[in-house]
Order: sequence, then C-alpha cells, then structure tokens
Amino acid sequence: MFDELTLAREIQQGLLPPPHPNWPDLDVACFTSAAHEIGGDFYRYHRFTPAGSLINKFAFAVGDVTGKGVSAALLMAASLAQFDAALNREFSPPERLVYLDSAITPYTKPRRQNCALCFAELGLAGDKAVLQVVNAGCIPPYIKYAGGQVEQPEVGGFALGQGLAAGIGYPQHNQTLSEGDLVVFTSDGVVEAKNPENEFLGFDRLQNIVAAGPVSSAEAMLLHVKQAVLQFMRGASQHDDFTIVVIRI
Repeated sequence: MFDELTLAREIQQGLLPPPHPNWPDLDVACFTSAAHEIGGDFYRYHRFTPAGSLINKFAFAVGDVTGKGVSAALLMAASLAQFDAALNREFSPPERLVYLDSAITPYTKPRRQNCALCFAELGLAGDKAVLQVVNAGCIPPYIKYAGGQVEQPEVGGFALGQGLAAGIGYPQHNQTLSEGDLVVFTSDGVVEAKNPENEFLGFDRLQNIVAAGPVSSAEAMLLHVKQAVLQFMRGASQHDDFTIVVIRI
C-alpha cells in the first residue's frame, strides 16, 4: 500500500508544472505540500502569448479540492484536465470559471465534492500590468506593492462543481500593477494552519507575514511565507494541503 501511495504521489506531482516557469519577463515561484501522501491542492500557470509581444498575457490558478487523500487526488487530476482544456478557448476570466463549473460538475456532484479555485489573468506591457481576478470559493490573493503597502481585494463566488455558475456567474476584480509589485496566492490550508495551542494562522497573521516579506523576488517572498507559517505551527501536524504562488512584476 505504501509503495502504491508513493507511486501515486510521484504521478500527482508530475501533473504539476515546474515551480519556476522559464519566463524572462515575469518572476514566478510556486510551492505545494500535501498533508498526506497525496492531496487535492494544485497550481497552474500558462502563457497565452509568445515572449517579445507588445502585450503578453498570462494565466494563474490555485485550486483546492474538497477532502484529502485518494479521492481528492483523483478529482484534482480531473480538474486540471478540464482547466487545461479551458485555456484553449477564448473566454474572459468569469466565462472560464462558468465553463469549468459545468465541466467538472459530473465528477463532483454525485460525490458532493467541489473545487475551490482562484484564477487570474495578467496582461503585461513593459513595466505596467493589469491583473484580472475571479474567485470560486478560494482565498483572494494578497497584493504587496513595491512601496510596502499590502491589500487583499474582495472577490468571491461559489466553488466549482456545484452547477451554480451558469445562473449566478463570477464577479471580476481588476487591479493595475507596476514593476516591483507582488501578488501572493494561497490555498486555505495556509490560513487554516494550526499551532500547538490549536490556534489558526488566520487572515490577519497572513497579511502581516506578507507585509513583512521581501520584495526582491518571487522566490524570496515564497520562502518567507513558507518559513513564517512553519514557525507559527511550531512542529504541529499539517492538517490540510497548502499551496503558495507568488508573482513579481
């Protein structure tokens, strides 16, 4: 059984892209850790346009499937496949989530599962960028400006796989960014990390962690957040998968 879980973990990790895309014009760092041998968290990134274009367009997603272990891992694989298929279609960010809700509902509804997903598209032109964020039951990203200010846009919606999106839709948040600004995505396993006193990390602590983090690179911020969460946990068990994606303009 252990060997089978080890193999499943290797297969699941193989479904994810490398933690650092080889993009000369955008700094990105990704990390995910399963609470058990396999889990339901995932990240995805995609470049819509070739390097050198006047306006380059990118996509990012952090997903969190309900449950843990094998069932979550199987739904994670199905969600990733449908997400990749959606990237080949000419959709706005809200339309992409509506499509995904419909596409994965046959997998989720019979088992009363769902997939929380925060999705963003980034249009980059020189040192300026426009971030478009939609959110299906996941954690909205934290934005840390090069000057040090941190904010978290209020953007939300129902998790995918419940068949509700066609009638309700998803609001979109637009954010103008400049060179040196960072965007930090996390799954809810990060804010729900617990210390030995059974306290949650929570949104306020996470925002303070991001505020205290370096702006020199995406990797530096990612390592800072990861280490701060582990220090808060002080050796307590990881009860949920957690994922972190950092973008530096």
